[in-house]
Amino acid sequence: MVDYKQILRLRAEGVSQRGIADALGYSRNTVAVVFAAAKAQGMCWEEVAGLDPNEVRHQLSSGPAEKTSNRVQPDFGHVHREIARPNVTLLLLWNEYAARCRAEGTVPYQYSTFCQSYRQWAAVSGATMRMIRQPGQSTEVDWAGDTMMFIDPLNSMPATAYLFVAALSYSAYGYVEAFADMTLDSWIEAHINAFEFFGGTTRLLIPDNLRAGVSKSDRYEPVLNPAYSQLADHYGTAIVPARVKHPRDKAVAEGAVFFLANQVGAILRDRRFIGLGELNQAIFEQVEQINARQFQKREDSRLVVFQRDEEPLLNPLPATRFEIAVLKKAKVAVNYHVQVDDCFYSVPARLIGQTLDVRVTTKIVEVFAGMDRVASHTRLKGKGRYSTVEEHMPASHRAQLRTWTPERFTDWAERIGPSTVKVITAILASRKIVEQSYRSCLGVMSLAKKNGGAARLEDACTQALSFTLTPSYTMVKRLWTDWQPMLDPGLASLGETGFVRGADYYQQEGGEQS
Repeated sequence: MVDYKQILRLRAEGVSQRGIADALGYSRNTVAVVFAAAKAQGMCWEEVAGLDPNEVRHQLSSGPAEKTSNRVQPDFGHVHREIARPNVTLLLLWNEYAARCRAEGTVPYQYSTFCQSYRQWAAVSGATMRMIRQPGQSTEVDWAGDTMMFIDPLNSMPATAYLFVAALSYSAYGYVEAFADMTLDSWIEAHINAFEFFGGTTRLLIPDNLRAGVSKSDRYEPVLNPAYSQLADHYGTAIVPARVKHPRDKAVAEGAVFFLANQVGAILRDRRFIGLGELNQAIFEQVEQINARQFQKREDSRLVVFQRDEEPLLNPLPATRFEIAVLKKAKVAVNYHVQVDDCFYSVPARLIGQTLDVRVTTKIVEVFAGMDRVASHTRLKGKGRYSTVEEHMPASHRAQLRTWTPERFTDWAERIGPSTVKVITAILASRKIVEQSYRSCLGVMSLAKKNGGAARLEDACTQALSFTLTPSYTMVKRLWTDWQPMLDPGLASLGETGFVRGADYYQQEGGEQS
């Protein structure tokens, strides 16, 4: 805030306008406005030297005194709030002010005096002009610099979460969500979730020049990522990337990154989260509280300003969600599956050896032979996973599949040992569709036919269960490969041909040992 009492003191000491501006860190225009306000009020240093700074502020910010006593002083605080609203001008506000004065039988300021007084009030009070940011005009987005941690439920290992922050430029109403990576898919999904949280979109979308959104940075004509551009078209918004090294182009997002993301990270720093879902639930709760918190330097809260001034002006959401789609070519392997990224999806077996078109979205994998869609699968996450539709199998494979049942696998496992039963039961329960686990069970069964037989497999299953209650075929096979007979007689399995040599075997005649 402008310390105008200090300005008057330095002026009385003979310091120049430039010198006062340099000494106090203000612009020369601000200092000149204070000089003009003091002159209009007939105020000098001797008159204010003994006054409280707040009293001096009140006298200077009240505008120039009028000689005519019945002229009504405008409420410049109200003017300052209203001028930030869409299509509101000083002329419109002056007309409303003049109409009120005439209705009350008082005399209003002239328009020129009204404008000059408002500008002096804004400069002296330190109020910032907010005319650039209009409600519903822009949304600023970015990745936060700081990260958070969560436990990956698949491997029980710590993982890094990256925070996406979106904030409406006018109300600073914010949205924060954690993602496991900063890829294009996450960037697109974050925007969709933010739009749905706000309940609409603004005219402009202001991102940083990150690679996921901008393919080529340029001061005047940056090249947008095609998928990001399609997202903007779908939601009726226009992307205007911030200039490189110009954080003021997205000052609200920069502030939201510092405030929202850092506040959330600080509050949740000692909590332990299992999976992204649990982490995001805690983040959403904290952001809701922050949005409802009173501003420190503005009236109301982010939520109140958003609901009152900005939400009614947002563009409505389209009827359908945007899905990023990537077109690929894939050759059908001999196991009638095509590979997409690191996972495999079945197609009709008659197409083995053909190269097909694949359409990949964030949730669906569709396979086309010419214009015909021959397969549709839910997109898998991870590596080496299979999605198989029984109808795609050759008749012989379907017949073999139907000969196996969960009961048949458990009956076989009971002939090996209790640990093998537990492993087979865990594998059967690991898939939503039980038939998808049959190949893994067959893999475990095949180990019993190899060197070491049932004893070696039972020991491997026992060791696997000592590590986890849900072992996989891969774990059992690894332990089977590195198998050594277990030393604990309560756990070791000797098999049908095992034997134990007693002490008598090693004792010679006369009681001496060899």
